[in-house]
This record gives sequence, structure tokens and C-alpha cells, in this order.
Amino acid sequence: MSKDNIQRTPPSRHPRYYDSEYLTFAVDEYLFRLPVRRLKESKYFQDMLGSEHLGGSVEGTSDEHPIALGGITSFEMESFVEILDARVFGKKAQREWKQLAAALHLVTMWEFEDIRTSLVEDMSQIISKGGVEPIDRIEVSIQCRVSDWLHPAYQALCDRAEGVTTEEAKRLGMDRLAAIYRVRDRRHASTAAQNAHTGGHPLHYCGYCGCNRYSNYLDCGHAYTPTVPVVQTPTLPTLDLIKAEDILSSLDGPLPYTRA
Repeated sequence: MSKDNIQRTPPSRHPRYYDSEYLTFAVDEYLFRLPVRRLKESKYFQDMLGSEHLGGSVEGTSDEHPIALGGITSFEMESFVEILDARVFGKKAQREWKQLAAALHLVTMWEFEDIRTSLVEDMSQIISKGGVEPIDRIEVSIQCRVSDWLHPAYQALCDRAEGVTTEEAKRLGMDRLAAIYRVRDRRHASTAAQNAHTGGHPLHYCGYCGCNRYSNYLDCGHAYTPTVPVVQTPTLPTLDLIKAEDILSSLDGPLPYTRA
């Protein structure tokens, strides 16, 4: 019997890696077509796909019948899909903060927990390098529920010499803005009280024995070696003052201002 006459069993579809199912979504004026297998990494989409709403329905199966997603932008969807693609090929997400923040918003809302964890780690590294403005960190922290970013961002606004800009004030809202200025005022009052206690003199110390005092003269008898005066810090730590303000101490409360 020749090989040509041997009846071969046709190959079967792999239960995991043969992916023929896609769903079509409409966001703004664009259509997005995504593989169902990737969407099932999300609890949100697991529930959607298992609901009667999609059972037997043509919704999402074609360009003519897309699933309309409201409340998000096409830029957010693009950023999310790019992160999803990068994850498929095992690549790190090399994107700007704005894109990462947009993607984080959706993976948080749709409960892609593994992708969220990876994104937060990548974005935390960017923050550690000093490349993100405090107000941007505050917005994303609140919107995406990342508590570790919140208080250090508020502290940066409270500790810096210049005040809050008009743009920052719009994005913070009146309640948060007032709380930040209360913290700044208390810091300055604490520093002023400390300076009054020391007579306004900078702290000097003896280079020989280490004794110090708030004057230009030391009583230890050793030769005075001029040094750079020690910068005085407020007696009340900024983070403690921030945590004492309800509006600054938690992630609760919506943001009042969204940029176009």
C-alpha cells in the first residue's frame, strides 16, 4: 500500500494556541479587533463573555455589530493594545508616561491583574528617575488606585519653593489645593518657630570635638573652624502633615479636571 493511499487523520485545533475567536470593539470613531484568548486574562471580560448579554448575539462579531465601549478614549485603547501586544512577545513596554498611564487606567478598570502589576513596576522605575511631575503622579495614583505614588507626590508639591501653578490648581481641585496650602503654611510656621528659638542663628559646630550651638561662638575652647551652616528642617515632617489631611491621606474622591 502506497503512502498516498494511507488515510491521515486531520490535525485538530490546539485547545489553547489555535485562536480563531476575535471581538470587535468601537471606541470613539475607531474599531478595534482583539483576540478573545487575550481578553480572558481579565476578570471583567471573563464575566462579559460568560454573560447572557453576549450569548447567541452577533454583538462584537463583525465591523457592522461592534461592542461599543463608552467612557474611554481611542488613545487609551491604543495604549492598552500596544501594552497587550508587547506582553505577548515578552517585551518591556517602552512608552511615554502618558501612554503608560492611559494603559494602566484600562487594565485597572478591566482587572488585568498581571499586566497591572508589571505596568506599576515599570512606571515606578520612571518615577524613581525623577521624570514625572508631581501632579501627573497624583492624577494617575488616584485614578488607578496606586497608593505608593500618592503621598510622595503631594510631598513634592508641599516641599518645593515655588507654589502651585494655575494648571496644577485646576487639576487638583479646590479641596486638595486648600489642603496642600495648609500643609505648606504649617511647615513654614514650624520652621519660623524653630528659627525664633535659635535666635535666627545658623547651627555651627566645632570641627575638633563636634559640639555645636546656634551662634557664631563656641564655648568648648577649641579653635573654631568655619563650616557651611546646617540647613534647618521643619520640626513637623511633611508626610505627617499630609496624612493629617483627609483629602490628601487617601485615594478617595474624584479628580475635578480632565485634560483633553
